[in-house]
Formats: sequence, structure tokens, C-alpha cells
Amino acid sequence: MRLTERKNLFLMLIALPLLFCSCGSGDDSLPTKEENDNKGEEPTIIVNPVTDLKGEETQNANELKVTWQNPKDPRLIRVELSYALLTEGTENEPLTQQVNATSGSKGSFLLKLAQYGNYEISAVAIDNYGRRSEKVTITATPSKTGFVIDWSALADSCTYVLIEQFMNKNKGTFWKSPKDISGGSFNIYWQQAHAMDVVVYSYERIKDENPDLANTYKRYFKLWFENKANNYHHSASDETGFLNPFTDDMCWICLTMIHLSEATGDDTYINMAKKIYDQHIITRAWTDNKGTGLPWQTESNGRNACTNSPGCLIAVKLYKKFNKENYLTDAKTLYKYIESNLLKDDGRVEEPPLTYTQGTFGEACRQLYHVTQEVSYMRMAEKVINYTATSSRCLRNGILRDEGTSMDQSIFKAVFVPYAINLILDDKALSSIRTSLRSFMKENAKTLRNNLNRKKYPAMYCDYYWGSIFSGDVASMGAQASGASLIEGIARMLASENNPE
Repeated sequence: MRLTERKNLFLMLIALPLLFCSCGSGDDSLPTKEENDNKGEEPTIIVNPVTDLKGEETQNANELKVTWQNPKDPRLIRVELSYALLTEGTENEPLTQQVNATSGSKGSFLLKLAQYGNYEISAVAIDNYGRRSEKVTITATPSKTGFVIDWSALADSCTYVLIEQFMNKNKGTFWKSPKDISGGSFNIYWQQAHAMDVVVYSYERIKDENPDLANTYKRYFKLWFENKANNYHHSASDETGFLNPFTDDMCWICLTMIHLSEATGDDTYINMAKKIYDQHIITRAWTDNKGTGLPWQTESNGRNACTNSPGCLIAVKLYKKFNKENYLTDAKTLYKYIESNLLKDDGRVEEPPLTYTQGTFGEACRQLYHVTQEVSYMRMAEKVINYTATSSRCLRNGILRDEGTSMDQSIFKAVFVPYAINLILDDKALSSIRTSLRSFMKENAKTLRNNLNRKKYPAMYCDYYWGSIFSGDVASMGAQASGASLIEGIARMLASENNPE
């Protein structure tokens, strides 16, 4: 053997033990079959199931309102409902319904069933990867014949909650939260008009059958007036106590004063509204090449719909009461300013479309029709109010949308509702508009009714969106006033039609 070969053999003999030592260490052993099988697997992700699944009968025959609590999972996208009639000796194929879902929210769906019986209802939460939770199952039975809703009784309850939880009964004014637990109610002024307006409509509805409650309401009216509707602005030169830099705030308060006189026959309120309008509202109007309109506030010349619409309505109501031509002239002038500068061709009153300005301008137009007999005013009233009931800009799932949670936004619908009901009840409006609007308002009311938690009464709060059950920490006076306004409106509508449905 050559020297080179012997040298190579020697090196191999030295290296082999080292190689075996390295390969045989416990840390680097060959993987087992089980480890090979699990290689590359993701950790198991569990989709939590829904909770608090319920099925409750509605006022309609063979109909169930299914509600549940969605799990807190940002990946959640929908809930799959399945339901089947339970028949002894027969296994019926379940029907399914996919419902969009968001993490941690309340879910609901209205099941319209083919026939009466006991149903098995299941819910499965599904995330954005298609992963499914465990199935949650209940049984529920719908009403066999349906039943008539006592809207008057429900109005009593909703308005009672508004008064009991949100009114300072020593002052007749309203807090922003139940018993003012969140504070900050000192500057709630224009909202006082619409909260009290709900009570005025309730007064008109119950005064003959419940005189004791009516007298209590009248005491609240007087206190509200004496305490200047919680006006936060004070000036030594203010002889009324109701003056405010914001022109629209004074307009809303004046409209409620006028309604108080219409309801009670006491002209104290409308006389004050007249004084405020004559000396402190219409005097702020200014004119340029766009026309004459009211400014939103003393420090801004901006002329918007939320000021000129109620200003127009005050003027026409004062004309009806006092028969002075200057009021009708004012009403027509402010109407013209809105029509020429703010109104859009499709019926939007300013941008974005909000229920309170849509409703107020619509009511001003309707009232102008009745004092002038000019049909164009009624057509305009129908157009702007019908826009609110039909445009996707104003709706969510077929009912009025949530317009926001601030004390301004939450009370917007309380302004719209009475004026929509007025149009429904006006036999001079087109029957097609009245019929469709009536169905729309009833659907809103049914939806709200189905989402009131009666077990919490008298803390039976309305949510900002009537398609949801209130589940927040602190309830809103604005949301409660809007919901109570809706139920009071439906009760008034049905009573006027002499219809108990």
C-alpha cells in the first residue's frame, strides 16, 4: 500500500467515530411517524359559539323572532341558522339562513314559517376562513293565530320610561342619561323641545280617559316653561329667558310652545313663542342675491335647513293662529330660500339627508298647502317625507337608520315621526303616498317593539337603531325620546283611523 493510501485510510478511521457520535445524539434523533404526520399543522383554532339563543313569538301567526349574542371574535362574518318542524316519527330536512354577523354584537332574524308547530332552531358561528363553531340548538313555538298589539298601552310604557328615567320632575326638564348618571345635562336645550313634545302627544291621547295623569302632565308643562326649558344661555337683556345664540334652538323651543297651546288651550305658551319669533328670530334674517334666510347662530351667517325649516313652520303656525299677513309672507320667503338653495332634485333637504330636517320641511310645506290651497306645497311635502322612507341614504334593513349617538343625532327621529304621521292622516295627500308611508311607519314600530326588553321595565330603553335591543352601559334620552315618539305616533295614527290593529 502506498504511503498516500495509508494516510487516507488513517484519516477515515479517525473520522468515522466522530460521525457516528454526531448522528447518534438524542437531540437530533430521527422524527417519529407521529411527528411526521403532524409536521406543518397549524394550531387548532376554535370558533366560539353564539350564546343566549332564543326564539320568541311575534304578533303574527307562524312567525318567530330569533335572537342571540355573537361571540367576540374579529374573524366572525356570519351566523348560519337552521330550522325544522318537529314531527313525531318524521325527520324533516332543515332550512338554512345565512345572517351577517359582527363580533360581540346582538344578532336577530325574523323567521316566517310555513305552518304552526314546534320548531328546532340551531345556530352556528362561522369565521372568515369558513371554520364553524359548535351548533347551539333550541326549540320554539310561534303564535298559532297571531294577536293584536295594544299600541296605546305600549305608548304608555315607552313614555313612562322617558319621564320616569330621564325627567327632572322638579323642573319638568330632561337629563341626557337616566337620573343624570353621566352628568353633562346642563347644556341640553333644543332637545328639551322634542322630549317634551312626546309628552304633549301623550297628553292629547290620554287626557279624556285619564284626567289625573293629564293634570300631572300639565304640571310638567308649566315647570318646563318656568324653568326656561333648561336654557343654558343667560343674559341680563333677555326678558324671556329663552333666548340663545343658536337660532335653530329657539325655533325648536317655540314649536313646542305652540304645540303646548294647541293641546291645552292655554295661550301663555304660544304668546311667548310669538314674542320670541317677532323680536329675536325673524329679526336675524338677512338677504343677499340668494334670497332671505335665517342664520344658524349669531356668530355665523350660514343659513341651513335645520334653522330655516322650523322657522318656516313657526311662521305658518303663527299665521294660522293670529291671521296676520306678515307671518304668511315670512313662511313663503323662508320656503323659497330652502327650495332655491338647499333642496336637491331627489327630495333631499340639504346634504346629508337627516330625518329631522326632512320631516320639519315636509310639515312646513303641508301646513303651507292648508293655508294657501296651493297644491305644489303638498306635492313637496310628499316628496321630501317620502324620500326619507324610501332612500337608502336614510335606511338600514328597511327601517330608519341610526343617525348617530350624540345628544343631537339621537333625537333626530323624534322630530321626523310626528310630521310623517301628520302626512299619513292628511286626506289631502296622495293616497298612494299615505298608504306606503303608513306601512313603513308600522314596520318601524313593529321592529322597535320586538327589540324592547320588557324584562328590564321600567328601564325598558330604546336603542339608537330600532332593529337592535339596547345593550349599552348608559341609555340615551335622545334615543328614548325617538322611540317613544314612534310608538306615540302609531297609537295616534290608529286612534285617528279608529283602527285597533
